Amino acid sequence: MSKYPVEISDNEGIIDAVNYLLSGPSGLGQFFKGFSSYTDAYITGNFRLPYSQVTPAAFYVAPINCSTAEQLDDRTFKYTFSAAQPTPPFANGNNISGQGWANSFYNGGTGSIGVAECTTTYVIFRTGFSYPGIGDDLAGGQVYWNATEGGSDISTDCNARVVVSGATDRVFISAQINNLISYTTSVSSDLTYTVAVNRYYAEANSDPINPEFIFSFDKTISQKTYNLTGITGSGSLPEIETIFTTVIDDPVPKFYWYILDIRFETTVGDLQVTECRVNLRSLSAQVVKE
Repeated sequence: MSKYPVEISDNEGIIDAVNYLLSGPSGLGQFFKGFSSYTDAYITGNFRLPYSQVTPAAFYVAPINCSTAEQLDDRTFKYTFSAAQPTPPFANGNNISGQGWANSFYNGGTGSIGVAECTTTYVIFRTGFSYPGIGDDLAGGQVYWNATEGGSDISTDCNARVVVSGATDRVFISAQINNLISYTTSVSSDLTYTVAVNRYYAEANSDPINPEFIFSFDKTISQKTYNLTGITGSGSLPEIETIFTTVIDDPVPKFYWYILDIRFETTVGDLQVTECRVNLRSLSAQVVKE
């Protein structure tokens, strides 16, 4: 049976090292957070959890004509489709976008919280902030969903939250993700695909309805970029494996969320990423105190 602390004194160097490993909060092996899964999943493209699901998740829905846009309350808005759709086109959490509306508020992305309800005849979305007095738009416009629009970061469920409490603390991060990217394009296109370990910092949320922490982007700790050229037609790219080993971060004391984010940017052509499937994926973050 093992014992701590080790007391045999014939080799002080080995004993000191073993005692350091076993010494609880100040030693290696403590302050560890992580995520790992071998289960197939589809990245949702949403700005809020869940970041993946077991059923296919669309990354793109073509523009849908709408008859009206309405403000239901300071944070809730509704697009009504001009014609009923075969199935509800948007999923909860989608950061849908509007275009062609006379009231400019309804143009552009909704951001978080995103879609709260969708049927075959309308979609309702909620915002993270209050917008009193926006009003309705009865002139008509369009609504669509494009997870990759503007080269925005898309979070994955490879993430971990840690607390850095000392000025000399270091965070050791390892991560891996294997992505199978599906696409469609009408012309030869080039795609830039980026995988990044991003750091977000926590801020207290004074909203009594949603008292969770608010996490804001802080810094990209490490990233890898793939330039994929001459893509044609529709299909899936060869599986891309990305591995980060022993990335070291030294942030100031604070509560952090490390997330493995991905980003797509079509630099030539009109390629649309239609879905992104993952199998092996993981991220671990360990705070080591010096």
